[in-house]
Amino acid sequence: MKKILNWVLAATLCICGASVFTSCTNNDDNPAGPDAGTPAIAMIGKIGHVDYFKQIESAFFSACEENDVEALYYTTASENTHQEQIAIVNELKQLEGKQLKGIIYVPSYGPAGESADAEVAAFAQQRGIPVIIMDTELKDGSPLAGSPYFGTDNAAAGRELAGKVAADKVAVFAQSNSIAQYRAEAFKTVKPGATLYPVGEEASSAVEAVIDEYDDFVFFNGHLLSSALDLLKEKGKNVYTFDVYEEFLDELIAGNTHFKGIMAQNTFGMARKAVEAVLAGAKQGEMVPTFYVTRDNLNDDAVKPFLEFYQIDAPAIDNLAEKLVGKWIYAESNGQTLTTNTKSVCTFTSDGSALKASISMSLKKFGVWANRYEPEVKVDGRNVTMTAKLADGSTSVMEMTDVSVSGSDLFFTGKATLTKDGEVIFSYGPFLEHFTKSDVDNAETNEGLWEVYFTSDDPEFESPEPTRELYRADGTCTFYELVDEQWVEDKEVTNSEYFIDGPMFFIRWQESEEMMYENWEVVSSENGKQVNKSVRKHDDGSTYTIYANLTKVE
Repeated sequence: MKKILNWVLAATLCICGASVFTSCTNNDDNPAGPDAGTPAIAMIGKIGHVDYFKQIESAFFSACEENDVEALYYTTASENTHQEQIAIVNELKQLEGKQLKGIIYVPSYGPAGESADAEVAAFAQQRGIPVIIMDTELKDGSPLAGSPYFGTDNAAAGRELAGKVAADKVAVFAQSNSIAQYRAEAFKTVKPGATLYPVGEEASSAVEAVIDEYDDFVFFNGHLLSSALDLLKEKGKNVYTFDVYEEFLDELIAGNTHFKGIMAQNTFGMARKAVEAVLAGAKQGEMVPTFYVTRDNLNDDAVKPFLEFYQIDAPAIDNLAEKLVGKWIYAESNGQTLTTNTKSVCTFTSDGSALKASISMSLKKFGVWANRYEPEVKVDGRNVTMTAKLADGSTSVMEMTDVSVSGSDLFFTGKATLTKDGEVIFSYGPFLEHFTKSDVDNAETNEGLWEVYFTSDDPEFESPEPTRELYRADGTCTFYELVDEQWVEDKEVTNSEYFIDGPMFFIRWQESEEMMYENWEVVSSENGKQVNKSVRKHDDGSTYTIYANLTKVE
């Protein structure tokens, strides 16, 4: 598989209370003009006293600060308050001295569809600034139709929560005449055995009436759960809820096993994306995915802002060493998917008293070629440190902090240091790292002589002519070329060797003066057929995939 190589290294709160409306700025007397002065973004929100919108407010201020623009935040006292939002637009008209970049607008509609849409649209058109719609979709016929929208895909959220519930017979509670009913109906498309109970402002009596009929209870309006929580805990019922509320996070952190998890709308991500859209002049919005909160992923990037909002510290993971046991494949660094040539394998094992590790990696840039080297492992709360002496005399230290294990996903903040003779020769991080668990163990499946064809989704890397590759039990290999219909050894290649760890196949060889490295993932291997793939990068950063199709030569 040496013939195709394109290797690129991927790097292993101002909270304002709401009366009628409130504007939070650095200087409330500083007005906003369209063309000059301090750059600013205005958000016209609603229901400022609700946690959901307080989270949006907090994220809005943070995102504006990070982008060096002033946040002009306005909110209202209740849901159907279009008149207050019209008053906010009138206040914006009076402001001068700031360069208004755009408006983030959360529509509020009265019983007959009354809104401030027309006033917002007219003001934005007059100033020549964009309007980004957030959280609440526009009504049909709105003059703001076509504006980028950032919100929650409520049907997808309902279905996703259903996928987290093991039981088919489930009691589902959702407030009447609310978006929660829509989410709950989507839940039932996945769990048709669920029974939906529409309720009012609280659900304690409705829960009490059916408490002995179900083991699993789902609440689509989180606040409905508050009055019924003690009863559900007393009965040891399994509880799932939609949206994050402080008391539910307390239940998760306390480790009450009956409280299974929270499906959360990404308010912080939503506001941040809206600010970025204003500054980028975005023409398209997106549905911002929900995420599921459990005790095991409280240090995930999506969850941390909620804990900070409620001033809650994530606990240490119980039995972290036990949860780490398994084979983990390096998948992402700082949210960027890794190319195959930059992946490594970390295998944790336990003898019942101590956690052990072995690591396999092959990196051309640093000349690293390591087949299952075994570092010393230390676990301290949520932190893991692995230290190893490598064959070339250098010392490798991997620091894993804020470790979070959830199912087949391992997240941590990673920092790696490589030293030799007392000098740092490589330092990496800190970056947010993501590993995925693999149950694949191909052992030494490549032994023998194989004929290989290469295919790719990029025609440049197609190879119509086959090659042959001989893999020996001692880890060495030889490559052959077809010359005049005869297979002859490729004499330009020396020092060829390989090894396999789990789903990863690592190979290197010397060609002229250069040592070449390639990593592959074994997709399938049976009955004398094998398919390997490698995701790589073009110079412009786009990716392509090469497939090595191997057939055993008898």
